Amino acid sequence: MDLDGIDAAFLYPSIGLFSGAVQDPGLAAAMCRAYNRWLADYCKPYPDRLFGVAMLPMQSIPFAIEEMRFARKELGMRGGFLRPNPYNGRMLHHPDYAPFWKEVEELDFSIGLHEGASGGMPQVGVDRFANRGARHIISHTMEMMLAAMSVIWEGVCDRYPKVRIGFMESGGGWIAPWLDRMNRHFDDRGFNDSGLTMRPSELFQRNCWISFEPVEGSLSVLADYIGPHKILWATDYPHPDGFFPGAPKLIADRPELSAETKRQILAGGAKGFYGLK
Repeated sequence: MDLDGIDAAFLYPSIGLFSGAVQDPGLAAAMCRAYNRWLADYCKPYPDRLFGVAMLPMQSIPFAIEEMRFARKELGMRGGFLRPNPYNGRMLHHPDYAPFWKEVEELDFSIGLHEGASGGMPQVGVDRFANRGARHIISHTMEMMLAAMSVIWEGVCDRYPKVRIGFMESGGGWIAPWLDRMNRHFDDRGFNDSGLTMRPSELFQRNCWISFEPVEGSLSVLADYIGPHKILWATDYPHPDGFFPGAPKLIADRPELSAETKRQILAGGAKGFYGLK
């Protein structure tokens, strides 16, 4: 972080992304508790620089709520992560999730959606390709697109106006045409069966953030389209396909971006998403 000039970081797991494939809810809850306690201890020596993101056992909604309360109230964590994939065949807008989203609001807890390359959870489209590269391209972006559809079009953001949801490590370029397509269907009476009280793009502006990779060519254009304050980024350290060292520089050195736009992308978006002052 010092080498890259990064003041603070929110930590997401690697292997922990695959905990969603555990079938036993009790075991999943125990794994989450152990991980979250370990992560809190790991971050403790650097309270102003390292912030843990809690693992939540969505195999059981009551267990997930219990763990979220523990992470927020006992460990001081400001957010948790979910896989965008279905847990137990349920999308994020499933009625069973209602008490979960209500608690997210009450705890002022950010929810980051983060896909994993494999790990036993249902993944859209991977059955059509054999190569790891193709499956990686598909799963991270398309699962996140379906999750965005679930929380925006299917009403999670509409029903719970204070939730903060982030779409992580899936690239950011897809969000503009996806919102455009949802808006088009919202505006067409023949297709608008959503029951939404606001246009999808307005719900995104109120409730959602999206993480761009620092090398994405569309970053500059979409900073204007969705607003730089809605953009997150990551080094993806220590993964071999990450952007270390040099991730902040890839954004800061773009001559087409104003100083304020760079400030929002590099810091303002994250501060807004995680509820930092």
